[in-house]
Amino acid sequence: MNDIEANRLRPQAIEIALERPEEFARRRKAEIDPNLVKLHGGISGLSVEEPIEIVSGLRLAPTYAHVMAPFIMAFKPPELGQAHPGPWKSASGGSASDIHTEATLDADARVGGFDRLNSIWFLATLLRLRVSTAIRVPVISDTTFSEVPDGKEPVLWPIEFSRPVHVALHQISETQQDGLEWIVSNIENGSVLMQGEGFALALQTLDQAWFAESRGSIMVLLWSAIESLFRPGDRDITKVLARSIATYLNDEPRARDRHFQEIKDLYKVRGEMVHAARAPTDAPIEATANIARRVFIRAIELREIPVAERLQIAWSERTAYQA
Repeated sequence: MNDIEANRLRPQAIEIALERPEEFARRRKAEIDPNLVKLHGGISGLSVEEPIEIVSGLRLAPTYAHVMAPFIMAFKPPELGQAHPGPWKSASGGSASDIHTEATLDADARVGGFDRLNSIWFLATLLRLRVSTAIRVPVISDTTFSEVPDGKEPVLWPIEFSRPVHVALHQISETQQDGLEWIVSNIENGSVLMQGEGFALALQTLDQAWFAESRGSIMVLLWSAIESLFRPGDRDITKVLARSIATYLNDEPRARDRHFQEIKDLYKVRGEMVHAARAPTDAPIEATANIARRVFIRAIELREIPVAERLQIAWSERTAYQA
């Protein structure tokens, strides 16, 4: 029995599986190539009121599904290509997720240079960046969720089913709608930047921060992502990085000066975690996360990663950074 099947089971199906495991295994649905079918990403942590087209062939729409993944145990190893032999026993526990939004990717569609599964991952990454870090894609299905109650048996690919939420930061903008409109306007910019190895690594590192298991790990990942984006070099890293970020986010010199000191203080918290294992509190994590989100948002809007030399010149000359 594979993970996809386990996620598909309902209580009645569990009873059948426990009583007749070999028969259940013979009835398994053949594996489906996600690159060849329409995909339906189940999204938790986000509710939309009406369909929204993100790009041609990719859209969000309201839905509802409660996806359960109960535990079943087998006690003998399987023969090659076969299911585990009985007996199978159910166990208490498991995972579950409420899906309120469906991301549909048409069979011939993809985002930029991404493959099809990663097209949905990139949409989820931008949703976490711009709307809420608590957004997850627990499963991707080959069947729209609204058709499953009528008898269609879906294949589910577990994606972010049991990923933790330790820091939930919500929209940078005034409303969720503003954030969704930003994604519609900027997803192509982001996909172009993702073709560069440096930006891709930086954004992937930032996105992993939202899944980290501890406060310390979140802080380290946030600053790793920021450093990957700004590339401050090996000398006076704290000052160079603080000047670069303050200049990138502030045109007004006095606001830039205040932000410079705040960034230095936050980077010190990161150092205390790395060098003394002193876990940060929520406040510096949230402040650092908001800085990280703002600099990545601006880079995507400008369709260009920050240029360290130009940032240092703008800091010294007290002028605005010119992308």
